Amino acid sequence: MKEETFVFGGQEFVFLKGDKEWHLDVKRSDVATQELSDLLLLDLHHPQFLQQEMTVDEDTVHFTYHLDAFGQTFEDMKEKEVSEKLRLSLNVLELKQALKLPITFFVHPSSVFITKDGRAKIAYRAIPEKMVPQTLDAADLLKQLKSYILALFTEHDFMDLYNGALDVVPVPEFLDTIRKAEDMDSLEGLLQGYFQDKLEEEKATLTRVSRSKHRLYRYATIWLSALAGLLVLPLIYLVFMHNPFKEKMLDADTAFIKVDYPGVISELERVEVSSLPYTQKYTLAYAYIQGFDLSNEQRSVILNNVTLKSDEQYLDYWIEIGRGNSQEALDLAKRLDDSDLILYALYQQMEQVRENTTLSGEERETTLDELKAEYQKYWDTRTTILNEDGSQVETGTSSTSSSTSSTESSSTSPSSSGGE
Repeated sequence: MKEETFVFGGQEFVFLKGDKEWHLDVKRSDVATQELSDLLLLDLHHPQFLQQEMTVDEDTVHFTYHLDAFGQTFEDMKEKEVSEKLRLSLNVLELKQALKLPITFFVHPSSVFITKDGRAKIAYRAIPEKMVPQTLDAADLLKQLKSYILALFTEHDFMDLYNGALDVVPVPEFLDTIRKAEDMDSLEGLLQGYFQDKLEEEKATLTRVSRSKHRLYRYATIWLSALAGLLVLPLIYLVFMHNPFKEKMLDADTAFIKVDYPGVISELERVEVSSLPYTQKYTLAYAYIQGFDLSNEQRSVILNNVTLKSDEQYLDYWIEIGRGNSQEALDLAKRLDDSDLILYALYQQMEQVRENTTLSGEERETTLDELKAEYQKYWDTRTTILNEDGSQVETGTSSTSSSTSSTESSSTSPSSSGGE
């Protein structure tokens, strides 16, 4: 892998770059938080950011960035025609939209991936006030963008430009105009003007082609038009379904980082459990558990087992419980072979039967009797196993009669490991 090193904001960044992935390690001492949940926002899904995976050990936060196919390097772009460099500059300027997100970033060339069609995607992102860069506003981003553009058109280093050389190094007239732009809009207007001028210049110098080549191009255009028609459906999916879904995931991540647990539930309540990415399953399960009618001790025991390493079915279980889908939760508990989870799901089912006003008295009694019998079976099995293991069974936790008549706080509180 190729190594690229630079210092930004007083912190050293070392990227290891391969054809399909980039890797970056950040010391835990460079992250001003010990709460893993604070870092979840960094896994955001956004079209201007590379897809990221994050793992954490005792000393280091490990980031892996997944690359689009056939990407281009900054060095490759420096060798392109002026029009291609201007096109990339305009595309990099679109990163200003990311200022609206609750994260920070920088546009150092080593942290900006260039797609095959010249689009820019950011690799490293940070939590404001807790990681470098601590803050990011429009003025600072404008300075970074100017440094990026001048580094693209000249041999000057991005960090040298950003750290002061931007205003003093000798550059061609059009670059001097660019570095004097007062705001984003002015910079964009200048780039668009230069880009259009360059396109017109290239148009005036186009090479004539033979009739046979013209015919070939015409037929190719017909076939490409047909192919474009076939691509309409995927495009519709991308615009109207995929992108809104990614935005919803981002909104949920933002709510979680703000400790707005009802907001997390509201954003994800209409998303099928099977469609949720693993990280969002964790945040949603965590949010639901925060709202359950549990004692502090019960909630603490459960949350200790809800982590980013939990069995995915364990997270699914708590989401189904939170959504009131006790039958689905019971099926998951049985697949996990966890008697505590099974008992809790059965208890929830009994509560739902009691609150169901559409059932007749006879139907309610019959259903409750069946659930009580199943509850007793699993309770007896659980007690037997605990006794065989020499464990002291805590009396008064639950019995068939007490579990069906007492409040939820006296029911069995699941405290399994959750497959962690």
